[in-house]
Amino acid sequence: MALITKAPGKYVQAPYLLDDLGTYVREYGQRVLLVTSQSNLSRIKNRLELTFAKADITVFYSVFGTECTIEEIETVVLNFSKYNCDFIIGCGGGKVIDTARAAADWVKAPLVVMPTAASNDSPCSALSVIHDKNGKVTELRQVHRNPDLVLVDTDIILNAPVRLFVAGMGDALATWFEARACAKAGAATTAGGVPSYSALCLAELCYKTLIEHGTQAKHDAESKKLTEDFEKVVHANTYLSGIGFESGGVAAAHGINDGFSVIPEAAKILHGELVGFGTLCLLMLEKADENEIANVAGFMCSVGLPVTLGQLGFDNVTEEFLLVVADAACMTHVMGNMPFEVTPKMVFDAIVDADAYGKQMLERK
Repeated sequence: MALITKAPGKYVQAPYLLDDLGTYVREYGQRVLLVTSQSNLSRIKNRLELTFAKADITVFYSVFGTECTIEEIETVVLNFSKYNCDFIIGCGGGKVIDTARAAADWVKAPLVVMPTAASNDSPCSALSVIHDKNGKVTELRQVHRNPDLVLVDTDIILNAPVRLFVAGMGDALATWFEARACAKAGAATTAGGVPSYSALCLAELCYKTLIEHGTQAKHDAESKKLTEDFEKVVHANTYLSGIGFESGGVAAAHGINDGFSVIPEAAKILHGELVGFGTLCLLMLEKADENEIANVAGFMCSVGLPVTLGQLGFDNVTEEFLLVVADAACMTHVMGNMPFEVTPKMVFDAIVDADAYGKQMLERK
């Protein structure tokens, strides 16, 4: 199987990029459909219209609902045709971006992504997670190409809730350990090949960046300070993790996240919070080096990522509860990307061990 690395056509990150958006996108056409939520639109509409006016671009809006559904994607497609647009911009969180990505692929139009939080690693990818109206995942749609442009305005990211930024670190934390596992297994990635050398290097750099800069970046986010530490972690959450997961591979951390998603109470937990805990479980599955586990758990505690089931909101869980999660986790295809066969009993034990280890870490604080 070939080594394949996928990436957006261009990635730009800096504060106050929103005011130069028109300049960056005018090469894609003169009529744009911007997909965003009503709350985002209320905050930035005046700035959007100023930047597009300066670039002589006419903007039309498709206001996003609550879920990336087939119906929501069809609405964007209909609006794109109705307004005779040339390209699409997805401005918002992961579900907005996934909707814009799937719609742009449908109409074969250029796609620009502008995330409003560094809460996950999807902006740079070619993957849309599609749900039904109740929020259940119905499809992981691989579109034909990555975004033409990803524009990350770190001033906007800084003003998003800090919990979203921390969750992004949880999602990014899994990148190196999952890519490493996939490389050992020779598993296929969503890019369509085995993990590439470049993706593995970026995945490892992602982890090192979090360990070195993550704690300070969280403090800076709380203080609303644009600093080098903050910029580096935004880059890790968005770009390094984005390339790392897509071309490096996904394994048990996301499989355990998916296992928990069958529990209705998990809907209140952010994706990165569950994936972060799933990373601790992955290390337990691997029987990883004690120092490595301590470093990961210590980092998680320092930034406020959940390290116990109780912190996730699952108090007094039963053995039956955890077996349901473990069974569901083992039914995911990504669990097969581990370099050894994983059984529900192994996942059950890993969750129990991760929870116990997390409790010990919290007691030492």
